[in-house]
Amino acid sequence: MNKDEIIKKIIIERVKTMSPNVKIALGSDGRFLTRDEILQEIKTNTSIGDKILTIQLNYLKALKEGIV
Repeated sequence: MNKDEIIKKIIIERVKTMSPNVKIALGSDGRFLTRDEILQEIKTNTSIGDKILTIQLNYLKALKEGIV
């Protein structure tokens, strides 16, 4: 398992801890994603899933650095 796969698994587990009722909007298309839809986007490597991975990874890096 390479570094990218490990990071993806960590973020998937992090998203799984979200409430199933949560809805998140990304971009300006007006579409809201549920937790399960977010997981599906990540697992199927869509552009939205990639964006979610990037956002989560940046958050984890900021958390490590003490920024948040």
